[in-house]
Amino acid sequence: MIVLPPFPENLAGQALFLTEQEKRQLWEAAVLMADSRGALVRLTVIFGQQVEALKALVSQVGGKLGGETWRDLTQRAQEAVEDVLWNSYRYATFGLEAVPHFIRPRQPRKNVMHRLLTTVSGTASGFAGLPGAVIDIPFTTTTILRSIAEIARDFGEDLSSEDTRRACLEVLAFGVPGESEEEAETGYWAARLGASHLTINLLIRSAAGQFGLILSDKLVAQMVPMLGAVTGGLLNYSFTDYYQSMAKVHFCLRALEKRTGDAGAVKRSFEAMVQAARERRRIGRRRRRQRVPVLLPKAS
Repeated sequence: MIVLPPFPENLAGQALFLTEQEKRQLWEAAVLMADSRGALVRLTVIFGQQVEALKALVSQVGGKLGGETWRDLTQRAQEAVEDVLWNSYRYATFGLEAVPHFIRPRQPRKNVMHRLLTTVSGTASGFAGLPGAVIDIPFTTTTILRSIAEIARDFGEDLSSEDTRRACLEVLAFGVPGESEEEAETGYWAARLGASHLTINLLIRSAAGQFGLILSDKLVAQMVPMLGAVTGGLLNYSFTDYYQSMAKVHFCLRALEKRTGDAGAVKRSFEAMVQAARERRRIGRRRRRQRVPVLLPKAS
């Protein structure tokens, strides 16, 4: 469980309809949302220019070196993810419902093992190149989906229900955060609203489109000479960590909405807490900058 900053005093009057434990859960979800960009966005920025340059190269010479496989990498990644999402939900949730409710954790697990597994898979696929991707894409997708399902179970969701299956797929459909902090929260609500109107078939296609695009960019980034294995491992770890965080946000909000019956009030309280969490980060950055000593040249 993350170490939370103190609950902001100016929000003492917020969310009076929640218990103290529920307030803490909502505050933790707000901190996760505020920090969701984190390492994943930093890595995306680092590899972004290389990925775009390599994509152009792949489109030019991919047909000569590897047939249509490299040229249509994005489409093939999306198709692979879609196949996994259609067929792996039952496997991803196998054994989770068997855990008795009374021995389940009071807080969602850290799910470290899932991050380690996808990291190993990404590293191995980086060494193996495109053949490794054939194994990495379904393995990573299924592992992340299982991690999402485990978080859903820990928040009290019934994994055998169609509604919970949709909710797990919605997490993958959220994509990754944009360039600004506000885009993460706006994108979450927009994606959630859009997904609520989709059939399960279209929802799977939407999730496959978002997640497949991310994986195809990752595969291109792994083509960087001598860094493919490191890149694959780092990106897989960051992807898994990001989707775990978004799953905790998503299922925390769903649990509070179901318990209170007032989704609007939960959303307003959550948005206020996210804003306070972002302000906390900005203040922290300003304080760190103020503590940096300024070295002046010595007088001659």
